[in-house]
Amino acid sequence: MKDVAGKTAFITGGGAGIGLALARVFARAKMNVVIADLRQDHLDEAVAVLEKEGAKSLALQLDVADRLAWLEAAAAAERKFGNVHLLCNNAGVNIIRPMDQATFEDVDWVVGVNLVGTFNGVLTFIPRIKAHGQGGHIVNTSSVAGIITGPGTAIYSATKFAIRGLSDALRYDLAPLGIGVSVLCPGTVSTRLYE
Repeated sequence: MKDVAGKTAFITGGGAGIGLALARVFARAKMNVVIADLRQDHLDEAVAVLEKEGAKSLALQLDVADRLAWLEAAAAAERKFGNVHLLCNNAGVNIIRPMDQATFEDVDWVVGVNLVGTFNGVLTFIPRIKAHGQGGHIVNTSSVAGIITGPGTAIYSATKFAIRGLSDALRYDLAPLGIGVSVLCPGTVSTRLYE
């Protein structure tokens, strides 16, 4: 996507950190931005920042692991701005814990947010972008931990490696539809991830 002015971006984890930074950059490029986040306090702070910068934005509370909530959020975004062209699956959580100390609940939470949340976003928006026929782009946030691992990162790294694989495969599937796919692999960034 090169001509982005007036188009709409939907960003999960948009209330802080990388997600809010993406929203600010897209807003400066004259895009409408929808920021979705689990935490209302993060959304409130992000809206204040975006309004101060003159952004056209919409803030939505969203648990990315909730498929029905995705459908409601997508519909709300379309009611406000029309077609969504750019999806950033950026929401993520992490637990640094050796596997011999991990629990099934740890796995369910990290996999549910990082990986299932990404699938939910993709499966919610691909049909919509395909239907409007204007093309689009999907950015999935992986991590350097999706390329190399370290102690205590097994659960997190497993999800981030999977996001890379998903993104690589999606690129083949969606190119004929005019939908691009990128994977973002940041290193350690000062965000509110551990809140």
